[in-house]
Amino acid sequence: MQQPLVTIIIPVYNAVPFLSQTIESALSQTFKNKEVIIVDDSSKDGSYEIARKFENVSVKVLHQRNAGAAIARNTGLAAANGEYIQFLDAGDLLSPDKIEKQVEALKGQPNKLAVCNYIQFSGKVDVEKLCIPDQSRFIYSSNSPLEFLVNLWGGNGPSNFIQTNSWLVPKTLVEKAGGWRPYRCPDDDGEFFARMILASEGIIYTPGVYNYYRMEDGANQLSSNRSHKYLMNTLLTIDLKHDYLQKKGGHEGVKKAMAKQYLDFAVYHYPSHPVLSKLALKRYRQLAVKAQPPLLGGRLIEIMKQIFGWRAARLFRYFLRERAST
Repeated sequence: MQQPLVTIIIPVYNAVPFLSQTIESALSQTFKNKEVIIVDDSSKDGSYEIARKFENVSVKVLHQRNAGAAIARNTGLAAANGEYIQFLDAGDLLSPDKIEKQVEALKGQPNKLAVCNYIQFSGKVDVEKLCIPDQSRFIYSSNSPLEFLVNLWGGNGPSNFIQTNSWLVPKTLVEKAGGWRPYRCPDDDGEFFARMILASEGIIYTPGVYNYYRMEDGANQLSSNRSHKYLMNTLLTIDLKHDYLQKKGGHEGVKKAMAKQYLDFAVYHYPSHPVLSKLALKRYRQLAVKAQPPLLGGRLIEIMKQIFGWRAARLFRYFLRERAST
């Protein structure tokens, strides 16, 4: 029986230090029936030329006018022939058998998504020897997409996120739920996968394989912008996710999850973006449920937060950083 085709989509912008390793990680997957589509978003550092060196019958290199990560992924989707889609950000890596194990897990279950653990790393390290975090609180198999998202976003305790490359997505689900929203946003993947998850019949966790998520300057530049416009889009994303959950069932867990999302945004962007912080806080209060503010730093900052409130702690931390940068 012929294997299904998997399309690996790699959006690229100024990723010279890491790009070759990422492409090699895609090509070295033990799953044989695959194509790789690299979409260069008008890089200025030679990334496009590096990508072209890998071009062959199963590796396509596309070039687009600079438009951001979401549009680059949509460009890849438009050219994809695969039954399954694997997104892979430039700089990141995958376990060699990641795709193979996830395709096997989804066999006979075309309306589900596969997910695995992610491990953050930086520098030149042997990623296969990195300590594996316990993410069972957030990454697990579930036949309830709504409850999975409620749990992930803080409806039942702490919140977390699942990085883009951890998923393997049937292309039929992308066609059903729609592609990436054409905007620049640090949380564009959160909005996209909210739609994928809610359009699915469940999530299948695949143990023993990993997405290695690089955390250092210069990596994942397509999604690292923190400008005012991008943060406005992030708040819009929270609004969209709230709307998606409400349409599936607006119970107390949904309110708690979204309250956590709005409060975290309000806290993290105070006082640097006071208007956006105020808007998010207003939305939080409208939900009329209580969420815990996020951790803000070390022991001193946390004591200050408990005594004087999160605003005072954020102001103190903010001015310390401003002073250190002058």
